[in-house]
Amino acid sequence: LKPVRLKPSPPLPSAGGGGRPALALMRLYNSDVVDDERCYASGADEEEEFEEELEAEPCRSFFDLRQRMLVGMDQMSAFQLAALGSVRKLRTNPKGSVLYGELEDALGRYFRLLDADMQKFASLHETLRDAADKQEPSAQRRAASARGVRLSSAVREALAQAHGILTEAMRDIAVVLLACGEMQRRALDLKVAAQRAISDAREGGAPVVSFSKFADFLEEALAVCDQLRRKHEELHQQRIRAMAGAAEARSA
Repeated sequence: LKPVRLKPSPPLPSAGGGGRPALALMRLYNSDVVDDERCYASGADEEEEFEEELEAEPCRSFFDLRQRMLVGMDQMSAFQLAALGSVRKLRTNPKGSVLYGELEDALGRYFRLLDADMQKFASLHETLRDAADKQEPSAQRRAASARGVRLSSAVREALAQAHGILTEAMRDIAVVLLACGEMQRRALDLKVAAQRAISDAREGGAPVVSFSKFADFLEEALAVCDQLRRKHEELHQQRIRAMAGAAEARSA
């Protein structure tokens, strides 16, 4: 297998720069319910709320409080809290609205978390590749011949088995990296869809997105995070077993 080389992931489109941008404060409504059932805020109320958000103290809203709490927290825990908070709002308030900035934050955290996970798996792939090269049967035979030693059939079989375990783990990592890339693409698609809904909303209208699609994705993302953690540990244990088996066979 060829070495895995990761290209830097493109950053998610930003809502803007400088303080808390207007786009982040836009409210999204649910396209899963009919228009008559949506609880729209009046234009005057929205404008007043928007001005309050811009002029408020940094800790005025629950979202601000949560963001401050997440500062310094590890990536996984911060994403879990952000995602669970967003899912709760999306599931329990289908007729209401949700801040675009809150969804943007959860998706952005997941995107960066996947980047970190992909780097971990790529690093493990390199470790497995180096180990597999050392256990490759023909390379071991050449090394033994150079020392004037003949490998027994049991040793050759153990080395071949170890090499097979390592190459299988490398293939698993390739599949994992493809899956991570697909999840990043879906996160980007959802974020762009929300931004497009805002830009396409007619004057006086309200941007709508599917709350269920966002909630489903975030719930899946939470599950994938746990799966990736377990998979990384599983592959690490595979490497240890393969190397231990080969070492035991050579020392017998």
